[in-house]
Amino acid sequence: MAENCLIVIPARYGSQRFPGKVLAPIAGKPVLQWCWEAAVKSRLGRVIIATEHERVLAFARSLGASALMTSPACQSGTDRVYEAYRASGGRPAGSGRHSPQSVPGALRPAFVVNFQGDEPFMSSATLIKAFKKLKASPDCGIATACARIKEKTDISNPNCVKIAMNSAGRALYFSRCPVPYHHELTDLKGYHYFKHCGFYIYRREALEKFVRLKPSPLERLERLEQLRAMENGIGIAVAEVPALGPAIDVPADLGAAAKFLRKIRR
Repeated sequence: MAENCLIVIPARYGSQRFPGKVLAPIAGKPVLQWCWEAAVKSRLGRVIIATEHERVLAFARSLGASALMTSPACQSGTDRVYEAYRASGGRPAGSGRHSPQSVPGALRPAFVVNFQGDEPFMSSATLIKAFKKLKASPDCGIATACARIKEKTDISNPNCVKIAMNSAGRALYFSRCPVPYHHELTDLKGYHYFKHCGFYIYRREALEKFVRLKPSPLERLERLEQLRAMENGIGIAVAEVPALGPAIDVPADLGAAAKFLRKIRR
């Protein structure tokens, strides 16, 4: 286990598009439990569930998971992750920030993983590959992962975030629109679209810089916080991994998740 790595699962109960989604069941197991089990299995470091709601806190503790309450005023999952990081030995926050409960005996981690609590099919292998990618990319402050899009409907689905990157696996742009655009006159046949896998691994310094930055114009347009990092010069390394199952963004995704499980269990 890498003792200098902290995994935080931000589990917001009050989701605008799907309230309570982190506790919604898939094959009898809540979404949050799927995420927590994969995070623990990665053995990258200590795992903490960070939430703003007592129901989520109680469920996390019923699993035997480390969990803490964070401010309901957090504007993003990364803000919630930062509060958990501070409680685990990170630097003191600036004025006006909510102070979460502290975690006894915590050490200041060098890497912080934002494992989003609505990605039930994220595998431990994916986390490990992205972690190795970041350690091998000293020019990048953040790492994430992508997978080739195989379903044509995902290309036009705004809930499926697409990513364009260079040959070295550095992110160039993220969008809810199809990027890169495939012009009808292009001679690049068979060029794939890639789906962003919803998690981030931060170097400590990159996370501390990110939360001090104001939301950027592209971030506000696309409602994608990773664009704030890119607009401010923080490089993002991307590891390509096998296709993942659906994230849970809206209630209809539960049906897609059940269908995906039936397919992989055949």
